[in-house]
Amino acid sequence: MKGQTTENMQTITRSDLRKTLNTVLDQVAQEDAAVMITGRQKKSVVLCPAEWFDPYMDEEFGMIVTCAIRYAIGRMTYMPSVVCEFTLRYLPMLDNKTIFVMIRDITEVLERNQGKIADAELWLNLRAKAEEEKTRRIAEDQWE
Repeated sequence: MKGQTTENMQTITRSDLRKTLNTVLDQVAQEDAAVMITGRQKKSVVLCPAEWFDPYMDEEFGMIVTCAIRYAIGRMTYMPSVVCEFTLRYLPMLDNKTIFVMIRDITEVLERNQGKIADAELWLNLRAKAEEEKTRRIAEDQWE
């Protein structure tokens, strides 16, 4: 069931998953459902159909993020923090072009305004995180 939350998601331990892997994989595929895999770590892992990520893996998602950044940068409202937090949360899912444009846009605005824009630290942090993601992808040969 696409859109379900982790609070109401079926859970299974890692050891139980080892015993019933094929059954769980069939359930996820047939029911379009997710299963949370729990273990000793604090973070759980969610197993879900790959197509759930399709909306985040297309160029249009990246264009919307780019538009939000261009709208919010320099504004003296709550919007810069909302846009930066959202972008950071989805940074690993953004395509290379969006990350490249984000770094370039933030750099251009900061240079044009000599670093004197509202919430400059937010934008510097976002740019730094985007550069880290780019560096990681280059190192893993995922950047073209």
